[in-house]
Amino acid sequence: MPLSDKMLKELMTTFQAELQEHLGTLNNGLLSLERNPAPEQRASVLSEIFRAAHSIKGAARAVNLKDIETIAHRVEDFLASIRKGDVSLTPQHFDTLLTTVDAINTAMSFHLRSEQMPAELMAAILARLDDKASSSSACVPSDPTSFSAKPNAAPPLELFREQPQIGPRSIQADETIRVRTAKLDALMDGLGELLVMQMRTEKLVGQMKTLQERTIHWQKNWRKARPHYNRLRRHSPKVDATDLAALFGFLESNEQEIKALSTEHNALMARVTNDRNYLQLVTEDLQNGIRRVRMLPIATLFDLSPRMIRDLGHALSKDIVLEVQGQETELDRQALELLKDPLTHLLRNAVDHGIEPPEERLALGKPRHGTIRLCAEQRGTSLVLTVSDNGRGINLDAVRRSATERGLVPSEKVADLSEREVVDLIFYSGLSTAGQTTDLSGRGVGMDVVRKNLEQMHGSIEVETKPNLGTTFVMVLPLTLTTSQVLLVRVAGETVGLPMMNVDRIVHVSVTKVGSIEGHPAIHAEGRLLPLVSLTYLLNLSEVEQPLPVDAKIPVVILSMAEKHIALRVGGFLSTQQVVVKPLGSQLRRVRNVAGTAILGDGQLVTILNISDLMKSIDAKSMTSFTQPIATKQPRRWRILLVDDSITTRTLEKHILENAGYEVLTAADGQEAWESIRQKEKGLPDLVVSDINMPRMDGFVLTQSVKGDSRYAHVPMILVTSLDSPQDRLHGMEAGADAYIIKSTFDQRELLETIERLIR
Repeated sequence: MPLSDKMLKELMTTFQAELQEHLGTLNNGLLSLERNPAPEQRASVLSEIFRAAHSIKGAARAVNLKDIETIAHRVEDFLASIRKGDVSLTPQHFDTLLTTVDAINTAMSFHLRSEQMPAELMAAILARLDDKASSSSACVPSDPTSFSAKPNAAPPLELFREQPQIGPRSIQADETIRVRTAKLDALMDGLGELLVMQMRTEKLVGQMKTLQERTIHWQKNWRKARPHYNRLRRHSPKVDATDLAALFGFLESNEQEIKALSTEHNALMARVTNDRNYLQLVTEDLQNGIRRVRMLPIATLFDLSPRMIRDLGHALSKDIVLEVQGQETELDRQALELLKDPLTHLLRNAVDHGIEPPEERLALGKPRHGTIRLCAEQRGTSLVLTVSDNGRGINLDAVRRSATERGLVPSEKVADLSEREVVDLIFYSGLSTAGQTTDLSGRGVGMDVVRKNLEQMHGSIEVETKPNLGTTFVMVLPLTLTTSQVLLVRVAGETVGLPMMNVDRIVHVSVTKVGSIEGHPAIHAEGRLLPLVSLTYLLNLSEVEQPLPVDAKIPVVILSMAEKHIALRVGGFLSTQQVVVKPLGSQLRRVRNVAGTAILGDGQLVTILNISDLMKSIDAKSMTSFTQPIATKQPRRWRILLVDDSITTRTLEKHILENAGYEVLTAADGQEAWESIRQKEKGLPDLVVSDINMPRMDGFVLTQSVKGDSRYAHVPMILVTSLDSPQDRLHGMEAGADAYIIKSTFDQRELLETIERLIR
């Protein structure tokens, strides 16, 4: 019974995934055999790759892919001959078998396009297999430690090298189900809404905590007022009893209401906090679960490297050892796809530019074979990927020459570049130090791809190089691209988000520490002088930045993207939050400097900035368009008139106020203070702090005089006295005092806070 189109399509999807697993087994097994392992391991590897070839043959027959079935059958026969001892393996045999693996992959790529592999390719690979299978030459084991150059590589190799390939993946044969990435993305979108609810709950808990603090403050105030209430109740026989009874009844009821309100509020606060904690736990578990489903071991990417290094080593006549660590480290599948090209370019450059030919290495006293190390390590929510070699290092003089020839750096300035700045130039498109253009290098586009892909992932890259010792590339990128930790900052009255992946540091820089680059603001950070870029001007926002006091500190974010660093001047720091970044939608597919939007817990919609675009905006503009001189102003010293007839009290309060940064004028009584204000000999004070009981003119009369004159009525008046009766307080308020502080409970913090509240 013929299969329906739907069933055949499902089978092909299943076969494709199974094929990649078996091709990975064949690739890794053949590379392992080429290193000439111990007899026991050799037998185990042979059995494993024999089973893989047999499985490919049977599965291809099930979906009626005759070409793949035929090739797999021939490989199975070849491997059977090896197991029996009829064929002794030579380097040429490995070339042929690995090329055959490529041929199967190529055949599958043709089928995915509803095409057939050309007959000449099929004939070439089968002829080569038949030729080698019939060979019985003596065993010439390959170097067990390296991928080395061997003569007479299999002719079909070049035919398949240019064909589209499907990267083999090593997938654990565990109990699995296949889920489309789109479905996982939909789950993540739903999770985003849950994260918003979590943030709203956080906001609600914060608001309830504020109410709780107000309730506590209310109770404290009542406890302070209770003694006055008790005395008033005991010593009020002349007041109308009915009025007092009503007042006292209300106050007693008020006390009970406060207690009940506090008890209920505390209980509600405990329940909401517990619900918040549980919601946070469930959300984090769900978020981590969905993220883990999207994760794949980086071995799925690393498994491509040994074969590539081996083939490139053959082509360039170099002996190379590849050391791999951290294959089990997991990474989001989207990030894996974006990382494939950067990793390929770095490894190809290490083989082509880094590792020297064997003769050159021996002349330098190095081992004949070079070493390339590939290491993945998880650090928090980031992946650190290191690619290093022990080759010749980057030729900085050649980089300088190439940069000058291509107009990237003026010839008169190239000598002034630091070593780090020269190394950074290798990431510019078109720059190459290769003497001639080959299939591997010379076009100056590889490292540019590395930078662009890392920027797309909000990653960074650092380079260390030493002559004749080698080069190390360290890439840092997020483990997942579905959610982002962002730093919320203020700019021109708005809130925007900066991906924490790109935030190196947040600092407050003193105005006096701001230097300059060619006349433009700059600060020392990350071991270099960085231009201080105004985010307000970079985003073309309309707000005018006001002059700053000379003692002010500027909020600055140090951002990194790939090899670049900038210092970004912002209006202020708010908080960090985990958010789901939403795209702008089809109507606004691409807005410069914007990566997307996110909803915060209070329902606020914030813009998440695209750091890559910000960097490009800086490159595209002249420095003057986004850096503004730091305009400064002399800090104003607020002037306070302190009035008290006690020299001890005047001295104490004057010391307190001057230490707080105020300019202090003094007067021994109200009359002297009033004359000073009217004469304006030393300028009108910004605020008056006065005692009440003083000779010639007391504080009440002074307050009435100041507040009763329209020229001075705006000057705040604070009365500081030992008179604490309600009548005295009422008298002070009637006189126009803005605040009334009792000396018996005098607290210098209370005085300074009151002044700050009234004077600003």
